[in-house]
Amino acid sequence: MHTTPVNTLIEPEWPNDALDQALASCILAPDLPERFRSRVVAAVLTEQLESLAVRREQLEVDHASELAQLQRSHIVLKRNTLALVAAWAFAAGTCVQIALPWLHSHFELDSVTTAPLLALLIGLATGANVWADRFGKPTRFMA
Repeated sequence: MHTTPVNTLIEPEWPNDALDQALASCILAPDLPERFRSRVVAAVLTEQLESLAVRREQLEVDHASELAQLQRSHIVLKRNTLALVAAWAFAAGTCVQIALPWLHSHFELDSVTTAPLLALLIGLATGANVWADRFGKPTRFMA
């Protein structure tokens, strides 16, 4: 058999001050042991210091693991950057090696001017690519 709780409204008929006075006259506070408050404060402070020390140790462990992960990521980034630079240098050298004879035969340029011009062209293309990746592709202005 289920019973439903009766919802009673608790509205004190006495004001709070009168209720407090009536309770104070009926219920006497027990005597506290000597230095009770100082022991309670000392226990709370000790517990807070212990929890603070535990939290500090946890944060130091987290910091060490995050720092190790960051260093591993940094090493991987350096390795990948070095591999990318080497690949770009190889690709640029191959392009220059293929393009120089073609430029000499079609434009009759000597290698003293052709090689620096090709290096400049490759540098400008690489710089434009980095610029577009970092700042976005340029958009045309509408008049």
